[in-house]
Amino acid sequence: MNTPNPGGEDLAALLHRMHSNVVANNKLANQYACNDQTHTVTLGKNGKKIRDFTAKFEFAVIDGLPYVHKVDENGVPLSAKRMETEQKHQDALSQIRRGMDFAFDLRDGNPRDSVYSALPICCLATLFENRVSRHEQINGRDNLVIESVPKAYANPSSPDDRTALDWKETTWIDMDDLVPTRYDVELLNDKSFLLKGSTERREFFRLEEAVDSAGHPARTVWLETYKEAHSILKFFWQLQYQTFEDTSYNYKKFSVDIWVLPNSVRGFSPESTSQGP
Repeated sequence: MNTPNPGGEDLAALLHRMHSNVVANNKLANQYACNDQTHTVTLGKNGKKIRDFTAKFEFAVIDGLPYVHKVDENGVPLSAKRMETEQKHQDALSQIRRGMDFAFDLRDGNPRDSVYSALPICCLATLFENRVSRHEQINGRDNLVIESVPKAYANPSSPDDRTALDWKETTWIDMDDLVPTRYDVELLNDKSFLLKGSTERREFFRLEEAVDSAGHPARTVWLETYKEAHSILKFFWQLQYQTFEDTSYNYKKFSVDIWVLPNSVRGFSPESTSQGP
């Protein structure tokens, strides 16, 4: 664990510890809400631009479920009718992708037709062959770069973990906090609408929480700041090439309080309760 380039059991131990840190960090990160600015560009096979649009979202995690609320598209606020339709779509996506690292949403399509997957970050120590590539400095901090490919005879414990084997990954690990600061993934196996060679990068920044009013010591949390994806969409009539960028900003810690107003509570008699709501 203390060697600059761990291998064998030392590397496996480091990755197990990193995974434990990721799980703990996610619990802290889920306490933060943020804004997202996305930019999507779609090109045809001949390089002609088919679609170029931006969107803004509000994002939070509530009881483990991602909540995504679209605010505007191309700088124009959504109408009430469009906002209602969009929210139903986003809520359906959140329900289906619960626990998944990756979701490819077919715009304006049925959420069940979209692509969902775990990524190798969930199970590097158990399902992947890993090797140390190099050290890199990111924001003045030492990062160990690990390259990971699926094991030939991997035995995933769940259908979700099995989807992670469709990818290979390069991971930058902060050597002080032992958490990923960046990772690149590349799809190895074809899926519906998402072809071999599609890639994604995610980057994180380190935030040190202030000491709270109770005097609890400051904690460190890593929050996602940038995501970039390149995909090849295969339709019956054409190929499309899509670039997607997502910048997260304005992180704020939040809590949910529920207030029950005295005059809003209505009692039920035993007779009415026995008959159902």
